[in-house]
Amino acid sequence: MPDSTPAGALFTDPRYIAALEDCGCVSPPLGWTPRHIQLEQGRALCYEKSHSWGEFVFDFELARAYRQYGLRYYPKLVCAVPFTPVPGPRLIAPQEDTRLQLASALREQTRSLGCSSAHVLYLPEAELQLLQGQGWLRRDQRRYLWQARGYGSFEDFLAGLSSKPRKNIRRERRQVADFTIHWRHAGEIAPERWPQLYALYANTYEVRGQAPYFNQACLQAWAQAFPDEMRFCLAELDGELVAMAFFFVDGDTLYGRHWGAAARFDLLHFELCYYQGIELCLREGLQRFDAGVQGGHKRLRGFDAALAHSAHWFEHEGFRAAIARAYAEESRLLASAEAETED
Repeated sequence: MPDSTPAGALFTDPRYIAALEDCGCVSPPLGWTPRHIQLEQGRALCYEKSHSWGEFVFDFELARAYRQYGLRYYPKLVCAVPFTPVPGPRLIAPQEDTRLQLASALREQTRSLGCSSAHVLYLPEAELQLLQGQGWLRRDQRRYLWQARGYGSFEDFLAGLSSKPRKNIRRERRQVADFTIHWRHAGEIAPERWPQLYALYANTYEVRGQAPYFNQACLQAWAQAFPDEMRFCLAELDGELVAMAFFFVDGDTLYGRHWGAAARFDLLHFELCYYQGIELCLREGLQRFDAGVQGGHKRLRGFDAALAHSAHWFEHEGFRAAIARAYAEESRLLASAEAETED
């Protein structure tokens, strides 16, 4: 993609969204009703939601609070990429005045649909400031990034760490040395391999008693649309495929997405999802590796904490004022915890 393409734009590509919607991973029966806004010079991906799953900006406590006061929290309007906590453009337009029109259209649609609120998730800083200027509330949470910093090799990266994490990473990698690990572009995956790959992905959810977010048709649609950008890291043991993780490359950034394994293999998750991704970045000159939100253990493995932003509009004035105070306190505690970690 050209350098001017915004970071994370792959995930708002119509082909990425079409795979989710056309393959039935996102649909009204599953609580995701598409309400996309289309202007002449801009668009926003919006969904009317009847629940809060698949967003990765958690507001279940708000839903309970609304219910305690006899109010409906659902439906709500969410401007986001389903199941994809990756920062990127949300008010998708080249001009600021069009982005302002999209922001107004979001609030108008919230009211016309009878939604309690509107939420723009994982938006860039510039869009956040625009919405804050319109009275939207800011909310922050941690995400985790590895940055190249001119490293020439994995050993150079390790040398930049303090002694304890450096020794820990080396120990963890030694303990999975029996696995044969290799990378494949999605376009290189043979048709007969997809059921096995999908079974590995789905097993991650099945062991927790949950339904997978994606079906096999969606993964294959992404592979067809993004044969080079979608990557699989595969692990074999005694010639059998036993685990995989898949990623996307967008511009100069690697995005870790999901993993799955046939059984519990100690430390293999760290190898496939973190260390192999770092090595790929070093081989291909990628500057960042976005390992997603949550998981403070990522800091022990060379990832830096950064902020992911969301913006929120609540129709109920009383709740909006209370939530503003809660979000401000949440941001204060987040900043305080970050300062303590740095010390």
